[in-house]
Amino acid sequence: MTLEVRQLLPGDDTAVAGAIVQGAYFRLPGYPRDVEYDLLIADVAGRAHESCVVVAVVDGQLVGCLTYVADMSGPYGEFDDDDAASFRYFGVDPSAQGIGVGEAMVQWCVDTAAAAGRQRIRIHTLESMPAAQRLYLRMGFLRDPDNDEEWDGITGLAFVYHC
Repeated sequence: MTLEVRQLLPGDDTAVAGAIVQGAYFRLPGYPRDVEYDLLIADVAGRAHESCVVVAVVDGQLVGCLTYVADMSGPYGEFDDDDAASFRYFGVDPSAQGIGVGEAMVQWCVDTAAAAGRQRIRIHTLESMPAAQRLYLRMGFLRDPDNDEEWDGITGLAFVYHC
């Protein structure tokens, strides 16, 4: 198996990348469907014009996608922290789960943030994402309940990683 984590390239299929992210959310127990948000999480092509989209490719097949937020000043920054990076809209295709794809993608974010001099990575995850929470804790992220958010009845659990 060959795993590559890299920025989205012009020839990459953004519809496939978007379907991976959307599928990951749709499989969550109790995910509250919202047409506008459902379209947003799939809009990789739109995000690629104003942010850094990262993909995972296994043996030539696109299997993971996330949006890396280099700082909080752009349209995808969710935290009031000038020294932090983040990532959002994260999904791994079920066919590639359990083989280290998600961890490699998060490690790409950690390495990129540290190389850019960021002090922290701040993220939100949902209560219905226990596998993601276990991954973040295993990689050294800490729960940050002071930065939890509530969006229309959905709780975003905050985590922080100190670079």
